[in-house]
Amino acid sequence: MKCPSCGADNLEGADECDGCRTPLTEAPAPPAGGLEKRILGATIADLGPKPAKTIPAAATILQAVEAMRQGKIGCLLALEGAALAGIVSERELALGLPEGGDLSRARVKDFLREEPDVLSDQDALADAFHRMALSGHWHLPVRLRAGGYGVVSARDLLRYLCL
Repeated sequence: MKCPSCGADNLEGADECDGCRTPLTEAPAPPAGGLEKRILGATIADLGPKPAKTIPAAATILQAVEAMRQGKIGCLLALEGAALAGIVSERELALGLPEGGDLSRARVKDFLREEPDVLSDQDALADAFHRMALSGHWHLPVRLRAGGYGVVSARDLLRYLCL
C-alpha cells in the first residue's frame, strides 16, 4: 500500500506509514465488487450483535466456565461495576489454568485479556476482520448504539460471509 503523503511502500493493512507516520486507515478504499463490497460496505450492526453475557471480574473461574457452558458461548465480558475490565474466553482459560490447581479460588480477573480492542456497532465490518487478524483473538467486544456491550466472534463474521 502506497502512502498518499510520501509515496512510501507499506505492508497491506498497516495503520500508519512506516516512512512519515501518516495514518493509512483513512486512505480511500479501492473500488470493490462481490464479496469485497459486502465486507467493505457493511457495518458491525449488520451482523445483529446481541447483548454480551457478562460476569463480575471478581467471580470465580468455575462460575465463568458454568456461565459459558450454560449459555453455549465462548467468552464473557468481565465487568468491574459497570466498566469493562476485559474479556475472558475459552482460550484464556485453556492457556492460563494451572495444572492441578484449586480452581475454586481462581478469579476471572486473573485470566482476563485486559484492555481489549472495543469496536462500535457503527464501525465498518472490515475493522472487525482487521483487528481479529492483527490480534489473533476470535472475540471482540462491541459497544452497542442502544447501550451496553455485545461481542463479535470469528464465527459471526464467517456466517455473515456465507449467507
